[in-house]
Order: sequence, then C-alpha cells, then structure tokens
Amino acid sequence: ELNSFTWLASLATTGMANANCPTEQGSPAEERRLHDFKPTDIEEKAALCTSLERGSTEEQYAPSVFEKYTTNVTLGKKEVVLHLYDTAGQEDYDRLRPLSYQNTHVVLICYDVMNPFSFDNVLIKWIQEVNHFCRGIPILLVGCKTDLRKDKEHLKKLRSAQQEPITYKQGEEACCQIGASVYLECSAKFRENVEPIFSEAASIALNAIKKAKRQNKSRPCVLL
Repeated sequence: ELNSFTWLASLATTGMANANCPTEQGSPAEERRLHDFKPTDIEEKAALCTSLERGSTEEQYAPSVFEKYTTNVTLGKKEVVLHLYDTAGQEDYDRLRPLSYQNTHVVLICYDVMNPFSFDNVLIKWIQEVNHFCRGIPILLVGCKTDLRKDKEHLKKLRSAQQEPITYKQGEEACCQIGASVYLECSAKFRENVEPIFSEAASIALNAIKKAKRQNKSRPCVLL
C-alpha cells in the first residue's frame, strides 16, 4: 500500500568562494545531501528525483539500499548542488535510518494526495520521528501526485472505498498542525512545481543556517 515518506536534507551552498555556510573539514566545497526516511511510495519519490535531475520521469523503478541523484539549484547568485540519496524503505532498514539524521538542516515530509492513509501517516508516523531525531529543524510538507485528483479511474477506486482525495486546504491545515514552514504540492509526472519545492527547501535551510550562526555569535562567552 502506498505510504508517505520523508526526506532529510543537509544543505549548504556550493561552488561559491564566499558561501555563507561552513564547509566540512577537508571538503573542497559545501554540499547539500537529501536523505530519505522510509519511502513506501517508491514510485513517486523516484519520479520526483528523476524529474528534477533529468527532466523526465521513469515508469519503472527498482529499489536499492542506496540510490543517488544529483542536480543544481540556483538561489540568487548562489548555486547549490543537491545530492539526493534514495534509501531503502523496507522495515528491515528502520534502524539504519537514524544514521542519516546527523547534520540535517531541513526535512521534507511527502505524502500521496490520493491516499488518505499516506496523509494520516504524516501525523501518526513521520512528524513523531522527525521531532524525535531532528528537533528544531525546519520542515516542508509536500503533497504529491496532484495530477491524479482529476483522474477518473483513481477517483472511482478511491470513492469505492468511501474516501476522497486530500484537498489543498487539508494539506495546509496539516502543515500548521505539525509546525511545518510551508505546504507545497507537485506532480512529478507532469513536472508541475517540482523545481520550486527543492528551491524552497534550499532557501529555508540556508536561512536556518544563517539564523543559527547569528544566534551563536550573540551568545556571551562565559569563563568558569
């Protein structure tokens, strides 16, 4: 059954001599790494990645333990390299997921707008896990597969189970409920709003990094 999934993103500008975010020691440039939590909805996540990276979607997707996608995002005069790490979503890998949490600067929680169970899992599963391992990290909530809201076959199947698609308003309400920074929707199949989602994630992450640096500078030095 389709489910929601979550990406963790460790972001920083790259290819800029005057980047605002500190590089890791020994690293030639700053990097952004998007790691995912548990994508039961494998096809949509892969479609998002390939749509962003190559400008197209793939019909078939063979899951692996780790799959990497890379793309560039431009924010003003800064260019940022996105490294998307697609990790396995099976229960067997649940214990490995926390290994990706370190140095995360933004979280993307994604769900299928045609799957109420996926939507419910945002509140039941993912926000609980995010708050536990990534407390204080900004969150983006993303509704996926919006093109299917008008698909007669999918609507018929959904309504046969006495269910309806998740509306934009419901997504906004959930965004407020979980304390996310913004709610966005997309259709990877038709490349609708794909790039803006990752640009917004990058912008929010960089702003959070700058804010943290300002707070660190304002803290007094206490000698004991």
